[in-house]
Amino acid sequence: MAESSSSLAMPTSPTKYDVFLSFRGEDTRYNFISHLYDALHRNHIEAYMDQRLQRGEEISPALQTAIEESKIYVLVFSENYASSTWCLNELIKILHCKKIYERDVIPVFYKVDPSTVRKQEERYKAAFDEHEQRFKDDMDKVQRWKDALTEASGLSGWDSNVIRSENTLVEEIVKDILKKLDLYSISYDPGIIGIEKHIESIRLLMRFESSDIRIIGICGMGGIGKTTISEQIYHTFAKQFDSRSLVLDTQQKIERDGIDTVRKKYMSELLNEVPSPSLYYSERLKQVRILIILDDVTDSVQLKQLLGRCNSFGQGSRIIITSRDIQVLKNVGADDIYEVEKLNELNSLKLFTLHAFKQNSSQETTYMDLVEEVLRYAKGIPLALQILGSLLYGRTREAWESELQKLKKCQHLKIFSVLKLSYDGLDEEEKNIFLDIACFYRGDEESVVQERLDDCGFSSKIGMDILKDRCLISISHGIIEMHDLIQEMGQEIVRQECPHYPGKRSRLFKGEESLEVLKKNKGSDAIQGILLNLREIKEVIVHGQTFEKMDNLRMFMLFDYLSYGSRVASSIVTLPDTLKIFYWHGFPQRSLPPNFCPENLVRLEMPYCDLEQLWEEDQSLPKLKRLDLSYSDKLSRIQDLSLSPNIEEIILNDCPKLIKVHSSILLTKLTSLRLDDCHNLNSAIVPSNILSRSPPGCINLSWCGKLEMFSISQTQICYAPPSSSLIGPIFPHVKPRPQRRNFLGPPRILFPENLFRYNVTEISSITFDRYWESDEEKEVTNKICFIDLSNCSSLTIFPFDLSQIKFLNKLCLRDCSKLQNFPEIENTMENLAVLILDGTAIQALPSSLWRLVGLEQLSLRGCKNLEIIPSSIGSLTRLCKLDLTFCESLQTFPSTIFKLKLRKLDLCGCFNLRTFPEITEPAQTLAHINLTHTAVKELPSSFDNLAKLRSLQLNRCTDLESLPNSIVNLKLLCKLDCSECAKLKEIPAHIGSMSSLMELSLSESGIVNLPESIAHLSSLKSLDLSGCKNLECIPQIPPFLKQLVALDCTSIRRVMSNQNLSDSKEGVFKFHFTNAQQLDSNARANIEEDARLRMTHDACRSVFFCFPGTAVPHWFPFRGKGSSVTTNEDLSFCSDDRLIGFALCIVFGVLDTNAIKDRFLYFGYSLKFECDDDGTQIIPNNDELINYFRWGYSYRVLDKDHTFMWKFNLESVRRSGMNLRRLSDARSFTFEISPKACNFLLPDYRSIMTIKECGMCPLYSSGSNVA
Repeated sequence: MAESSSSLAMPTSPTKYDVFLSFRGEDTRYNFISHLYDALHRNHIEAYMDQRLQRGEEISPALQTAIEESKIYVLVFSENYASSTWCLNELIKILHCKKIYERDVIPVFYKVDPSTVRKQEERYKAAFDEHEQRFKDDMDKVQRWKDALTEASGLSGWDSNVIRSENTLVEEIVKDILKKLDLYSISYDPGIIGIEKHIESIRLLMRFESSDIRIIGICGMGGIGKTTISEQIYHTFAKQFDSRSLVLDTQQKIERDGIDTVRKKYMSELLNEVPSPSLYYSERLKQVRILIILDDVTDSVQLKQLLGRCNSFGQGSRIIITSRDIQVLKNVGADDIYEVEKLNELNSLKLFTLHAFKQNSSQETTYMDLVEEVLRYAKGIPLALQILGSLLYGRTREAWESELQKLKKCQHLKIFSVLKLSYDGLDEEEKNIFLDIACFYRGDEESVVQERLDDCGFSSKIGMDILKDRCLISISHGIIEMHDLIQEMGQEIVRQECPHYPGKRSRLFKGEESLEVLKKNKGSDAIQGILLNLREIKEVIVHGQTFEKMDNLRMFMLFDYLSYGSRVASSIVTLPDTLKIFYWHGFPQRSLPPNFCPENLVRLEMPYCDLEQLWEEDQSLPKLKRLDLSYSDKLSRIQDLSLSPNIEEIILNDCPKLIKVHSSILLTKLTSLRLDDCHNLNSAIVPSNILSRSPPGCINLSWCGKLEMFSISQTQICYAPPSSSLIGPIFPHVKPRPQRRNFLGPPRILFPENLFRYNVTEISSITFDRYWESDEEKEVTNKICFIDLSNCSSLTIFPFDLSQIKFLNKLCLRDCSKLQNFPEIENTMENLAVLILDGTAIQALPSSLWRLVGLEQLSLRGCKNLEIIPSSIGSLTRLCKLDLTFCESLQTFPSTIFKLKLRKLDLCGCFNLRTFPEITEPAQTLAHINLTHTAVKELPSSFDNLAKLRSLQLNRCTDLESLPNSIVNLKLLCKLDCSECAKLKEIPAHIGSMSSLMELSLSESGIVNLPESIAHLSSLKSLDLSGCKNLECIPQIPPFLKQLVALDCTSIRRVMSNQNLSDSKEGVFKFHFTNAQQLDSNARANIEEDARLRMTHDACRSVFFCFPGTAVPHWFPFRGKGSSVTTNEDLSFCSDDRLIGFALCIVFGVLDTNAIKDRFLYFGYSLKFECDDDGTQIIPNNDELINYFRWGYSYRVLDKDHTFMWKFNLESVRRSGMNLRRLSDARSFTFEISPKACNFLLPDYRSIMTIKECGMCPLYSSGSNVA
């Protein structure tokens, strides 16, 4: 349990030094340490370095104080470190501070092997031989020194044998220190009392040193501060991740918008774009280290759907979930759970006085007796303290005493009564605003809610400001936020208006209750608002007379986004005249009730309705501001709206039967008119003021293929067919245009051509999707900011002078497939930020490209004729997105591209790209390069100037012959993919110095041998060697490797022994090794021994091995022929408390080598035991073998017998809640396995696998396993 405290779990006095350096002076003082100290000083890091040359036996009190006052300790182990008792005592003190104060320790192994320090070998052994002689009367001290060395050497650190350049080693250590110091320099909102303790505790649970994907749960009662903590965690640590997303009020968003919508939103944030199909973004997110925080989750099933598979995220990702229910967090598999406790008395006082007295400390002392009473009622709950403090702020002592009397009367009602005091202090309008937000609007945009409240006659701005002052609501990024408990309190106030009869309450917002009232005509004049979401109840049936009694109804909103359907038992007779907001998605009647008097109606929104017309006769709607009848298939007529002088928005898009929009010249406030996709519309006249507003209004007539006449009154903008008799009388000065040419293809957007002939300066956007009438240049107004000519396949020349459109911000010419030339830019363009030329026939960009000084995004995807990119592109200082994928004619590109602020350079599919230019100076931002399927033969020696590079994709570069040696200097590179590079025979010998490399793929390359230094890749998690037909040997692999894929490496003879296993408690290891029939006997023995060590190692939680073999290894005590093995005799393991799981093994062969190509396979297995009284008990497994033989996306043929073994861990069984106590009563134990088909739609499936032998070995904790 975490205790809320205002301090960190550290000394109360502030730390004085950033870093304490512990070292053996005679070894390192005048070389490595002096360089490191200077580097720390240059980076403004305060380091303590003991300057004395002569040292005694015990460390001085001053030095002990310096250790205690330091944030980070750097231990520099050198050859003679252990010979100094001073150093060893210093080490003891440092490890003590690490444990007590949770400080960071960074070991540096300087010209000494970590195993030498850990095992006290070589000079360390000699030193301890002397210590044992010298301190033979105090051997406990010697043992403490040894234990300290063993502990310290096991920490994550730096090895000079891996990073041989001393300058580079110093640089990496300084970076590591700076990163850790960031965690100490966090500034917190002073209003968040006790937050430091929470942040530090959760930081430790996040385990940033681990590259595993971790789920952290935060649990606690409502109002305890979980949301505040999660927000602070996000703002504190977000910058340490490649992508991040914070989802507040998760459960409410799921209920309101659905899981898919919420998931798409956070995926969009993680990818910084609209997400692609799931497979695609899953693959992309695997490359990204992400932080996701999901606040307020109540359903573990929905949570799992929302997250998907956690292994879809990049290594090192962190997922943080808050919930009131700890079982929800356990069910989703949280690695750690942090339970938030109530504030202690001191912090409760701080938080309350912050809100009750602000900065008036003198008033605080005179009220202290009353403060103590308030704290008793608040019970350490932050939300209650904030609410009470805000309620009592600035009030007299008598008012305080009055409120305390109210608390005493209702203290048994707990927190709601405390919160309600603040509500009771509101006036009537403020209460109505609060209840509307609690019941209808939480989580909505502030501006939208203000409009709706204003539409209902409230003074929303004043009221919402008061609610903010009382801490009843808050605004975050323009969204109205309200704490769960406050919302529940507001909804409970409404429920208590009439607990047993929902129809007599002021607001209906719960689906089943609203349905009951509407279906059975149980409404009353008490009802002011109804909100109904068919996502909750699927269908609603409305009684025809249900609204007759609702004389005070001002708001009705029925949402049906998934089209579940609503219907009326009989026609609705009337609607209340008091209605101000009427929203009904899918309104099921042909027209609104004839006796409905809509004089108070402000918003009339009925998308997807069955209306044919609004009313039989025109109606006066004097207050109407918004009319939305979009997607109404039957709507054929819109009444004259000239009696609606306040209307601002008319939305009629996708009404296929609508023929005419009535002339409504007097609509002086109209700002938006949408008629797009009204396929039968033939006439539209709109008022001119829509173009003279600030900001400019919008008219959308896209895909109105039968439009014959369009006019903007009082302007010279008009379109009509040449034969039209209308054009003369309306605009006598406009001459009919000649007959237009016919075009084949889909209906065109027939926008008036006169738009380009006259100076209509207020138009801001033009879209001609799939349509452009002629090749002649058009004169376009200089106020236009967005032009879209996508899919204009007949366009051959650039249609206008760019330099004349000064305010153009975005130009899209996507798939103008005949456009061959992009014009020279005559004048500097400061506003053009986005230029999209995808799929055009452009051969070269102009040398004057540098004049587009405001350009931020340039997309040339699929420009198959593009050959030249000018060097002037390097002058575009704002350009941060550049897409050159599938530019098939591009052979090189200018080195000036590396001057840009690009984060990613994507050249995938540039099949003729042969030359990668020199990088003349360090690139500051470039993190990802994709050269997939290019013709690049080599990379320049200056490649290490890409110091920020994190991923490099060279897959399918079939001409690539070598990698530059300088690539090993890329210290941030996490992923290197050289798969299918058939001419690549070797990789740099010193690749082991790439300390950040996590993924290395060499599959189907020409690699013959791997360098031995690969064993030093300390961060490597995945190594893919599949299909390397020439590979002869696999050397010792890195200790933290999780997956080695070596399928179909048919030439391999030797596999080195691997004794150096990691102690990571997250240990997972997968060894896919098939069809290597030339393995020598030593190689087979090494593989089996590696498998045994990993199976029996406590830290290896999950282990899979597959390799050529014909027998179950000898160390399996239980073996049998066929597909099962049963033991009835030696059952001692069943009652052994140390039992943690089983190593399981099978030998299988393939009956039909052709059939395996036709479907994916997996094995289904079971572990079961027999008891005398309970019969057969089956131990559940998690189907971890279901995808094992997918092996990427390739079908693999196994040509000989193979041995397959894996580790079954009982921890997951125990976590699931299964009681294994009966295991000790077992009289027999069986392991059984059979092959299955993944495609369960194959009823005639016949196994192509045969199980020849199987084995089982019990596994025990604490090194008690088989030898």
